[in-house]
Amino acid sequence: MDPFTAAWEEAEASVPASVDMFATLEFQHPAFLDDDDHPMAIRVVADTPDDQLFTIEDGADFNGGEVALFRAINFRAEHPEFAEGKMPELAVTVDNVSREMVPHLEKAVKIKADLIVLFRMYRSDDRTEPCYGPVQFVMRKVRVTGTSVTGVAQLDDLHNSKFPRRVYTVTEFRSLLQ
Repeated sequence: MDPFTAAWEEAEASVPASVDMFATLEFQHPAFLDDDDHPMAIRVVADTPDDQLFTIEDGADFNGGEVALFRAINFRAEHPEFAEGKMPELAVTVDNVSREMVPHLEKAVKIKADLIVLFRMYRSDDRTEPCYGPVQFVMRKVRVTGTSVTGVAQLDDLHNSKFPRRVYTVTEFRSLLQ
């Protein structure tokens, strides 16, 4: 499943010059806790000198439907390579993370769980919802070097996904009894 479809490319190309596009990442892990020991997500936005506020889509695991702060921390990621029989993956580098992420990552290595990364795009003329995404990746081979975090992000394991995802039950669909 290629999330960067022709429709996405067309939408990207048709953005007016007066509108800025913001690429964001959200990192989720059970070890990421706020000062009150509540689960939290770490959110970053690239290519802007200032932190940004964006509304998270309804139904999100953290702050769904709420305005959330994305820290201005640059990151780089290539579009994933899509090849038959191979899970799409891409290298992700997040720079200048010493204060924001390193303490959380140090705790994360003690808990065996996936580091989930959500990619979203927002437009400056409508911050109330992502214009693209979220696309969920699982980040592996995470390394912290100096003030940078690098890792390999893969789309969720599509091969082992349940299909169809919806479970049809007799209580919900009475006609199944016939």
